[in-house]
Amino acid sequence: MARVGVVTGGNRGIGLEISRQLASAGLHVILCSRDAEAGERAAADLAGSIEVRRLDVGDAASVRSFADGLTAIDVLVNNAGVALDGFDALIVERTLAVNTRGAIALTEALLPKFASGGRVVNLSSGLADRESLPSQLRERFADVTLDLAGVERIAEDFTTAVRNGSHRRLGWPSSAYRVSKLVLDAYTQELARRLDGDPRKLAVNSACPGWVRTRMGGSHAPSSVEEGADTPVFLALLGADAPTGQLFRDRAPATW
Repeated sequence: MARVGVVTGGNRGIGLEISRQLASAGLHVILCSRDAEAGERAAADLAGSIEVRRLDVGDAASVRSFADGLTAIDVLVNNAGVALDGFDALIVERTLAVNTRGAIALTEALLPKFASGGRVVNLSSGLADRESLPSQLRERFADVTLDLAGVERIAEDFTTAVRNGSHRRLGWPSSAYRVSKLVLDAYTQELARRLDGDPRKLAVNSACPGWVRTRMGGSHAPSSVEEGADTPVFLALLGADAPTGQLFRDRAPATW
């Protein structure tokens, strides 16, 4: 029986290319799309074992329904994301709902269904480099005692700070997208720690795809979708003794 790989936001851009490459590697790919018809149109050009399912990671009911419909999974690529114009509390809430909370909710719902050797890949960004953050925020993201509730609290604290106008004073970036990926990377590390000792030997990593020519990245980006998909697919297909809890760029561990 073929391994099962789930790719969110799989109907275009990097997600579509990840789906293509995983199917070429022999996985049965569940290509997820908020718009099922758009997913079917995209999948029509792919070879291999492809199944399209509707999933809106920003909608809790959609996540629950999708997870309930799966019995087993080997690979999850949390690719779905938004980069919205502007910056205010509403933009922050909408961005976190998809990029961070949606990815977390889906991963947590699917965790019991992972087979041995399962792989979780979270799509991050070079914008999520922690080095430019003030020390108190850097330390908070890097705290090895951070649990899931603590990760969620960071997201809520950022939202609150933007809402009451204190985020600059507290050292937060004025970018909902950047913080959404910072928090997602913190979740990557937290989940990897939580799964330490799990007999299934699951690996959880973040992947920076680079600046890619997609609808989100724009036509002037230097990297193709094939290049952008390379590291996420590499992590999804890692064999035994795979590293976990790390951020990768160009197939190599990167600093946080």
